[in-house]
Amino acid sequence: MQDEIAYMAGIVLAGFVVNFGLRALPFLLFAGSGRELPRWAERAGSLVSPAIIAALIVYSYSGLAWKTVYPYAAGALAVGLQLWRRNPLASIVAGTVLYMVLVGCCGCATTRNSIELDAQNPSVRVTTSGVFIGDRPVRPEHVASYLEDYDVPKSRTIHILLAADVRDLRQARFLMGCLAKSGYTRPVLVTKRHAESATVGKRKPRPAQPQPDRRSGAPRPVNRK
Repeated sequence: MQDEIAYMAGIVLAGFVVNFGLRALPFLLFAGSGRELPRWAERAGSLVSPAIIAALIVYSYSGLAWKTVYPYAAGALAVGLQLWRRNPLASIVAGTVLYMVLVGCCGCATTRNSIELDAQNPSVRVTTSGVFIGDRPVRPEHVASYLEDYDVPKSRTIHILLAADVRDLRQARFLMGCLAKSGYTRPVLVTKRHAESATVGKRKPRPAQPQPDRRSGAPRPVNRK
């Protein structure tokens, strides 16, 4: 126990030293009376705010599949505020808030490259915190639209992973009802134990068996190529 505490204290101390050292380094290099900030440092400082705005816009719009064009207003708002008020904090906060409102309240969906729906790795999960597709929280009534964005057939079996600590099944039943109304009539609730057993019990290919020679009756060697 003492070794673990010492180990964790060492990690915290190392992180503190590195973080504090990086933050204190510019003051140690450029502080003092009569010392001016180099031009390259002033120029780099003036580019920090535009770089942050650009990084947020690229991150927000990478891999998106929007149903409407309205969510792009979040990026336009951030850029417009920055050009108008020259206030990075206001631009970042306003653009982020509008972006989250559009995603959370207007049914605008983001998609990934793939989605798993089998019993071994079900992407749709029901937990005590809500319904998730992967790591993204989703309203139950919007799950069907996510599946449609992935072109999941209506006849496909939708495995929904039920967390072990879920005792109230009303949310899971509501989700299955929403899927049924949208045409997905084969939702199935699975548990982690079921998913693990499906992985363990996955059928493996059998090794090739030697075939007897019709003339002599002796087994023929198996071609491994």
